[in-house]
Amino acid sequence: MINRYKYFDDNELFTIKISLISVLLAIAVFIIDLQIPLGVAGGVPYIIVILVSLWLPKPRFVIILAIICSLLTLLGFYLSPPGGELWKVISNRSLALLAIWVTTILALKWKCYKEEASLLEHKIEKEKEKIYLATIHGAQHITNNLLNELKLVELEIENHPKFDKEVLSMFGNMLTEANTLMKNLSTVDKIDDKSIRQSIYPK
Repeated sequence: MINRYKYFDDNELFTIKISLISVLLAIAVFIIDLQIPLGVAGGVPYIIVILVSLWLPKPRFVIILAIICSLLTLLGFYLSPPGGELWKVISNRSLALLAIWVTTILALKWKCYKEEASLLEHKIEKEKEKIYLATIHGAQHITNNLLNELKLVELEIENHPKFDKEVLSMFGNMLTEANTLMKNLSTVDKIDDKSIRQSIYPK
């Protein structure tokens, strides 16, 4: 019986780890914010949480953490020790919220750019694969025609009993190897220099 927990996705595990780190950082910043007077911009370090969330796979995680950090910033306004003039306190909290959301917007823009770059790279790889397969199919067609003609030559050689049997065997092996190499080239899993070379010259 297959253990379903054994094959836990590595990406999901990474996402969980980064999420936990982000939440713990937010809690740590909140605790520090509660220890310092209101006159200090204690909400600004929440930017670190947003930056850490860049490693999370989906943009919604960044937005969720930004909302959490904003709520903690506002909660800190009510729970932190009194200190400083009210207008300065409000200004500091407002600047902290502004910093959090500016960082969030930039983070989302960066993730969007990264996703577009990834899609473009995938598209280029697909186009490269199409060109490679078209080239291989063309070469395979030409090679197959040549191999069929050489098969006729092989049959003619076999009809001459005086022809060296060892040379005939070598000739047959060459035809078989050429056919095998063309099949290997046409079934390469990954289109890159290393994979192509390994398909022709396997270890």
